[in-house]
Amino acid sequence: MDETFSSIDLVTQCLLDSERTDLFKQAIDKVITPEDVVLDAGTGSGILSLFAANAGAKKVFSVEFDPYVAMLAERNIINNRQEKKVEILLGDARNMDFEEGTRFDVVIMEMLTTGMVDEYQVWTINNLFRKNYVSEKTRFLPWKQDTAIRLAQTDFSDHGFNMRMVKHLWKFLPKVPVSFLSEEQDLNSVVFNQINEMSFKTTKTFTVEESGILNSVYLSSTTWLTEDLKLEDTLALNAPVVFPFTEDLEVKKGDKIEVSLEYDFGNGYRNFKLKANKQ
Repeated sequence: MDETFSSIDLVTQCLLDSERTDLFKQAIDKVITPEDVVLDAGTGSGILSLFAANAGAKKVFSVEFDPYVAMLAERNIINNRQEKKVEILLGDARNMDFEEGTRFDVVIMEMLTTGMVDEYQVWTINNLFRKNYVSEKTRFLPWKQDTAIRLAQTDFSDHGFNMRMVKHLWKFLPKVPVSFLSEEQDLNSVVFNQINEMSFKTTKTFTVEESGILNSVYLSSTTWLTEDLKLEDTLALNAPVVFPFTEDLEVKKGDKIEVSLEYDFGNGYRNFKLKANKQ
């Protein structure tokens, strides 16, 4: 079985993250119109499907990969008397087939991670377009994610040991000491209302703003639900990430550092390649 982030623990975190969930409700109320056929991919608890149903959607198809989570979502739909409007479908949205002629007016999809490194939203969007379940008229929620990158010096010490590894800096976890050595630069923008390439590769040049030991990059993401509603770092979404270089590089203010980075969307940090050189 493929790896999946569809655990009940993460589902509960998302549900209880009021900043994230309340803004999704606001966006759904703004986007959904009567008679809309809606896809909620990676439905989790089913809360976003319930929002869509209450906002007036004609029909909501809610796809969930994890059988246990899907069962709980179905119970939530029934408990809230929306079983006639909301249908839970067990399956993998990355390659799922729907009935012939299916077209979605709105797609709600919160399979998001910082930089789209881990989760399968890009895969799923591409599947929907290639099978003609969506078109340029389909409204996507969210519609874009922007990711930025900075040079950093991170304290990787834990419990008296050097634990040099990728770390998600969730708000509810103890603070990891991170010093920024450069200004922030845009890394990429993933737009969800179109087919995207599955791989990303770039080379960027940074000017060192603070002398120190360059041992990592710091990634942060902003998710745009609509053109004017955005989410940054919340309890369950867009946690900043520090990714370590293999070796330390002593840098001084004014140094030019060339960073090359590449990864495949959705294949995790095991495929994340990072190098830095002084120019």
